[in-house]
Amino acid sequence: MQNLTTTAAQFERRVKAVLRHCDIEALTVSEKDNISRFKTALHEAKLDIRDYEYAESRDEQLKWAKIGRHNLAVVNTLMLRLDTVFGAADVAEFGATIDQLQTGLE
Repeated sequence: MQNLTTTAAQFERRVKAVLRHCDIEALTVSEKDNISRFKTALHEAKLDIRDYEYAESRDEQLKWAKIGRHNLAVVNTLMLRLDTVFGAADVAEFGATIDQLQTGLE
């Protein structure tokens, strides 16, 4: 089984691959804003997961787990708002990965 950092990095790459095929110019201003916020939250979640795994104490782990779960929840919410960008299969796949990452942050 992969560690959480590797899973998060692969998840970020997969999402960015989907976003590359999206015509950004055809989106509304709010959708563009949501994509920007989505990318930021996704990157922050990846860093939080890395910090969780590299934490030297349980207190640090708990701190990064809480922050990471929050950022993953933001990613999930924004993904659901971007229904013109992500198809049903993407939402199902990415949602399962988000759940896996959140479960790993204990």
